[in-house]
Amino acid sequence: MSGAMPALLSVLLVVVLTGCGDTEIEVSGSARAERIEAYEAMTETALDQVEDLWGEDSVARPVEVILPASAAEFAELTGGAPASQTAPAVTVGSLDEAHVVVHPDSWTRLTPEGRQAVLTHEVTHLSMQGHGAVPPWLGEGLAEYTAHRASDLAPAVIAGSALDAVRAGESPTTWPDPSAGTEAGEDAWGGYALAWLACLFLAQTWSEEQLVELYEVTSGGAPLAEALPQVLGVSEQEVLRGWGDWLTTL
Repeated sequence: MSGAMPALLSVLLVVVLTGCGDTEIEVSGSARAERIEAYEAMTETALDQVEDLWGEDSVARPVEVILPASAAEFAELTGGAPASQTAPAVTVGSLDEAHVVVHPDSWTRLTPEGRQAVLTHEVTHLSMQGHGAVPPWLGEGLAEYTAHRASDLAPAVIAGSALDAVRAGESPTTWPDPSAGTEAGEDAWGGYALAWLACLFLAQTWSEEQLVELYEVTSGGAPLAEALPQVLGVSEQEVLRGWGDWLTTL
């Protein structure tokens, strides 16, 4: 993919924001100029939201966001993996080469709040570059937690249909799988929403600081079953039962 990018980006508009003499943000793409400018402002907001939780300079600069004008170009820039083609945005690459590619349909199928949440989610993944592996629900849930942290909407409103099973009396007994449905091209929001709600439960029941500490301990190599009692003082099964009960109150 890296070999194709110069040709794709050779005539693209690039907006660069600078701070203290260093490039902070690079927003580029074949999308219309007004969308480039809108995502410039959203990227500034996303960077502020992420670093408010994860710490100053937790995201490597420049924060690079690419806005292709077509689904075909999005597929080319993201490697064409079927699981990613319905995603509103994808983080591509690793470490200093990591960047965000936004699906062109995100503009019309998402509300302004949704566009911001998607971008903040992906910039959170930029802050996670170089960290050790964590359970998928924790990594994706924390990205969603960061994205919705400043929202005034009730959790049940944001979660939407993801809570249908809970409302029908089926509380989860295992951690959610954010990838469920993606291979079949299905809407994966349910898994992501439940992962976010798991992180929201941890932050509200214990603290935001302990939620982030849990991520740090697990990314440092501790199994979740060991990290939960170490950070929260209770067993994994106790946390799961508490989360299931909490979901029924939403």
